[in-house]
Parts: sequence; structure tokens; C-alpha cells
Amino acid sequence: MYKIALIASQHLDGHAAHLAELLAVLDRPDVRLYLDPGFETMLREQFGLEPRLAGHLSPYPTPLDVDFVLSLGGDGTFLRAARRVFAQEIPVLGLNMGRLGFLTDRGVTEALPLMERLFTEDYTLETRMLLSVEVDGQCQGDVLNEVALLKRETGSMITIHTMLGDDFLADYDCDGLIIATPSGSTAYSLGAGGPLMMPGSRCMLLTPIAPHSLTMRPLVVPEATDLELSVRARNNSYMLVLDGQARILPCGTKVRIRKSTRQLQVMHLQPHSFADTLRRKLLWAAPVRDSAP
Repeated sequence: MYKIALIASQHLDGHAAHLAELLAVLDRPDVRLYLDPGFETMLREQFGLEPRLAGHLSPYPTPLDVDFVLSLGGDGTFLRAARRVFAQEIPVLGLNMGRLGFLTDRGVTEALPLMERLFTEDYTLETRMLLSVEVDGQCQGDVLNEVALLKRETGSMITIHTMLGDDFLADYDCDGLIIATPSGSTAYSLGAGGPLMMPGSRCMLLTPIAPHSLTMRPLVVPEATDLELSVRARNNSYMLVLDGQARILPCGTKVRIRKSTRQLQVMHLQPHSFADTLRRKLLWAAPVRDSAP
């Protein structure tokens, strides 16, 4: 018996046929299917689909009792699905129904013909590094992509006091600082000028946002690094953003970031290459000049 959870974006317009095909593949006697109540309502009212369910998913952060999770949407939906399974390391398969998609690397049109591989175990699992976050000694959970310390609604920069273990690194005068995993190097950090890292790299990435000093460039540090950060700001507060989930903290709080003891299991239905993902997503294979004589 396979217990499967579907976690979906609320923006799946234009995917009625894909959803119907996916539900048909999963409509088997040996599959127990679980959905969020809101997704079931959307399937019924917006797409006229009536999936055969074993039950509804319990509210986050209750642990899931499933064999694997299917994420239907873009990278934001994948992050939401991943947060549900960090504690249990349940495999997550991303079916890209969004836009660019680095975590959901295969489009739904490519993936649907391969879905039977779920039941023959003809797939591979890739482990992804997570970061563990503490605020004043209190655990805030794990993140897959990045932790960001950002200024709030002010024109002034903030100062981020940064320690690498017992070693003082710098006081970053900037709009913010991103601490990214290799997975997160294709996300917020990339937009702030950070480098790309292969997903299996054993490191973390510090990328300042609009630093006052142009010599403060992104820095790659070993995965065993224990980071401790504190912020000074004119309005005495700042934003801490964990994979897109924001909260306001007062200045003086200490944020500690380290490699988590947990990992995320990412499922691939066919051979996976990050180099291939870069060529397809960033158009690295596009011709740079006219090949005509």
C-alpha cells in the first residue's frame, strides 16, 4: 500500500488536463491519497474532479504519515511541501506547474508519462542540505533554501555583526544578508549577485544585499561553520526570513545558523543532472551567435 500526499499551488489555471491525468494514474487499489481540504475543494469546484481520497492532510506542522509527497506547482509550493516533511525525511517529488523552477526541475508534461515509476521504485533519491536556525537559543526549525536578515520599512541600512564560530568576520553595512544552502544558491542569493553552487556542495553561502562597501562580496564557507549574527538598526528591529516565511525581531537578538542534522530527500523519476537543469532553465545551451555562414 502506498500512502501519497498531494500538496498543490492555488494557481493551477490551465492545468485541468494534467490534474485529471495525474489523478487517474493515482486512482489504484494500492494507493491511499491525502489532500489538503482546500485543494480538494479547488479540484471539485474549479476543475470538476472528484478524487478518491483516504483522508485529508492534518494541519501544519503536524507530522505526515505518508510514503512520499507530490508537490504540484513551482518552487514556492515545493518549499511548502518540504517544510511538512523535514522531520521525517519523506521523499518529495516536484511536478513543475509554475514558471522557472529549480527545485521542481521537470515540467508536469515530462513527468506524467513517468509516474508509474513510483510504484516500481524506478526512481532516484537526492539528498539536499538543510540549515538549522536558532533565535536566542530557541529552535526555529530548518530551511532548505536560505535565511535572510533584512532591513524593514526604512531608507537606512542595517549593520549585521557576523561571527564564524569564534572568529569575527565583518560588520556588514547593507540592506540585508542572505545565508544560503547550495539549493538556495539558485534563489534569492542569485538575484543578489551570489554564485551558483552544485546541490551536492558541502558549504554555505553568505551573500550581502546592497552592501555599503563594494569590497564585501559573497563568501562561501564550509558546511561545518557555526554562524552567529546580530543586527543593529535605527528603528531597533529587522526581518528574519526563513524560506520566505517572515517575522519581525528586535535588535540584539542572536541568530545562530548551522548545518542541520536532517536532510531533504528529493525524488527524480529519471536521471538527473544539475548541469542539464542549468542549460534548460538558464538557457546556457542557447546559441550566442548566428551559425549561418
